[in-house]
Amino acid sequence: MNEVQERLKCFIAYLGINESQFQQITGLANGFVSSTNSNMRNSSKKLISAHYPELNMDWLISGRGDMLKSDKNTINSSGANSANAIHGNAVILNSNEISHEDKRNKIPFYDDVSTIGGTNSMIANLDSNSVAEYIDTGDWFREATSAIRHYGDSMVEYPSGSILALKRVYDTNLLIWGRNYCIETTEFRITKRLQDGGENYILAYSSNTETYPDGTLIHSPIKIPKSSIRHVDLVIGCVTKEYSNNLI
Repeated sequence: MNEVQERLKCFIAYLGINESQFQQITGLANGFVSSTNSNMRNSSKKLISAHYPELNMDWLISGRGDMLKSDKNTINSSGANSANAIHGNAVILNSNEISHEDKRNKIPFYDDVSTIGGTNSMIANLDSNSVAEYIDTGDWFREATSAIRHYGDSMVEYPSGSILALKRVYDTNLLIWGRNYCIETTEFRITKRLQDGGENYILAYSSNTETYPDGTLIHSPIKIPKSSIRHVDLVIGCVTKEYSNNLI
């Protein structure tokens, strides 16, 4: 492990997330953290800076200065008397200096990336590199790792235009059949109720069981090849506007 990787992992530990979450939030490729070095591309630096402007990039690349730009909660990489100091690969924080706001669970909200009601109704934007904002989940969805806009009428429990709170599933062997998930494939992103489709497939069903006059389901089940799946997120909650038909 080189020094840039060590410093980047220190910053990720300071954020309280894991490497996969960091790569997801910033839009960096899987394995970036474990393969980066002092020759990091400018495009990668811009992605990191855009999502974490408090990070001192000069510290990250060369080790000069402090980890954080701000004086508040600054972590000094060399001062032994600093209230917050880096020790090896671990970050020791003075809990008395961490504000209540810093302890809130803020997750990326991809307002420009929507899930779709059916593969024939709307194509989802798969460019998840741009985070519109970070939202505070409060005490409702403490386990949420991201949020996304949902459109369509295939899932009757989620009004079109509502926001879905998601929890990333890192081991697809632990999927709970019959639960609602958001699946991103190489071609589309959908929210469906999943069932076991065998060794190579996952079956995705809609909760909307409306039919055409001939009895055919309007929202037919979808057979998704496991090899085409990029990400799977468990839907743990839905936020809508009450007494309004407008989008959130």
